[in-house]
Amino acid sequence: MATKSNKNLIIGIVAVAVVLVVAIVGVLVAKNGGDDTREIETEEIDISVTGPDYSDYDVSVDFGDYDTMYAQAKAIQNGEMVGKYIRIDGFVSRPMTKYSVVEKNEDGEMIGTEFIVEGLDEGDYPGDGERIVISGEVIEKEPLYYVIKTTPEFVRIIEADEEEGSVDAIEETEE
Repeated sequence: MATKSNKNLIIGIVAVAVVLVVAIVGVLVAKNGGDDTREIETEEIDISVTGPDYSDYDVSVDFGDYDTMYAQAKAIQNGEMVGKYIRIDGFVSRPMTKYSVVEKNEDGEMIGTEFIVEGLDEGDYPGDGERIVISGEVIEKEPLYYVIKTTPEFVRIIEADEEEGSVDAIEETEE
């Protein structure tokens, strides 16, 4: 698993490599007095960084596992999960203006946590009551307020006619 610190390490190494190339060019120009111009061949370095891979998660909450969801939601809201990647298979709940992924117990009581999908307008979020599988990172959205942040490719809507055991193999549904 490429952890957050490993990704930062890779970005740091690429940055150091770019600085070294610039320094070498500067030394060569200074050594030649800057009078004559020599062309130095350098390799082009791709420093673009892709988004996080939420498919390699630290914690998973399976569909219908109210007890695990209760424990994880509590840990998230207490700030104990910041920076952790989590995967939840549950229902969307939107009682007011925030979207949450929730689990229900046998009495119909729900527990869950808010999620945000970067790059999507709220009108494009899955609908209230739809079953989804979401993976993302727990972040501090506001001081002492924690949510799951994800991107559209890590939100899957589970259709009612799909098999229970095939959650990981589900293709993104088209609207």
